[in-house]
Amino acid sequence: MDKPEYIRLLSAASVDNTSKFTHVDDNRPKMRGRPPKHFHPLLQKEKELHETLHQILPDEIANSLSPKSSRLAHLYGLPKTHKATLSMRPILSATGTYNYNLAKWLEQKLKPLSLNEYTITDAFTFADEIRTHTMNEDDILVSYDVTALFTNVPLDETIKILVNKAFTGDWFNKTYGLNLQQDQLARLLEIATTNQLFQFNGQLYQQTDGVAMGSPLGPLMANVFMCHLEEKLTRGGLMPQLYKRYVDDTLARMPSVDAAAEFLSTLNGLHPSLTFTMELPVDNKIPFIGIEIVKNGTKLETQVYRKPTNTGLLLHFQSHTDKRYKDSLLQTMIHRAYSLSSTTEAFNAECAKLRSIFSRLDYPMSVIDSAIKSFFSKFLSGQSRKKQ
Repeated sequence: MDKPEYIRLLSAASVDNTSKFTHVDDNRPKMRGRPPKHFHPLLQKEKELHETLHQILPDEIANSLSPKSSRLAHLYGLPKTHKATLSMRPILSATGTYNYNLAKWLEQKLKPLSLNEYTITDAFTFADEIRTHTMNEDDILVSYDVTALFTNVPLDETIKILVNKAFTGDWFNKTYGLNLQQDQLARLLEIATTNQLFQFNGQLYQQTDGVAMGSPLGPLMANVFMCHLEEKLTRGGLMPQLYKRYVDDTLARMPSVDAAAEFLSTLNGLHPSLTFTMELPVDNKIPFIGIEIVKNGTKLETQVYRKPTNTGLLLHFQSHTDKRYKDSLLQTMIHRAYSLSSTTEAFNAECAKLRSIFSRLDYPMSVIDSAIKSFFSKFLSGQSRKKQ
């Protein structure tokens, strides 16, 4: 991919959408009186944030969150090589930006409000749970995905939802020993998320709606909004028997393909800003968050899943990196294979794949076999868990 194609694809996935992104003029505006000695939109953002923090928060917290020598965020893209049509995933590099510290502080405080009974926080725990689930013979597992969730989160609506949750029973103030009003927390969330200033292709832009992928508050706001929609489904008695979600990916149990399509229509009717797509199982197998779930009669089995575009590119043995990191990588991949494999056959097959992958990366076979042997002696001996 050359640079013009990269710019074109990234623009199509972001700044070309003028309903969510606007161009910012960095020229000094015309004004009466003596103009400021230095002008830049970033300086204006810093000043506004500094004043807001000291109006709302205690001085000690405000000082720790106030921007100091901040930088502009910059937009970059990751190619979605696994898609049939090549596209970009826009990501905003936000570390060190004027509102990064505030966003991180709010994310740490509000994270408990972004989870519910349907949220997946750990793939390994999910794999253990899904293996205990019993299906009917005719049931199928279906994967639902939200198209461009982060960009399409309705920000003002989500802030209201989050603030209402935070002040139910005055939870926020009681939990953190503060004395904020609802409108003050809403203002902090607005300044941490809305009109995010960034640079792309030599031009200044700001994101006027949706949350930025790369901001500490991005996943939290997306999860809060999805939890709100799930509450609607629950109240309406529309929630399937099995429903689990990791950010924008959802797994649901359905009695038939027709029922799956009907639930897709239900999801797409929840909110005008979101569009859901559906993936059906192939040969009783469906991939979900790095796991391939296999329906074997009424039982569910799991094994490691790799996308067809996966090249096995990991840390090369000849790289100038301490050997302990290479050993740790081996142990991590073997542990992942064990945790995600529900049968001995699946685990052995994954170990064979790992031997192939790491041998192509110049790892000596003796090192690979030693790591597998070490894993067995460390994690498997004496454990009561038996793979069927």
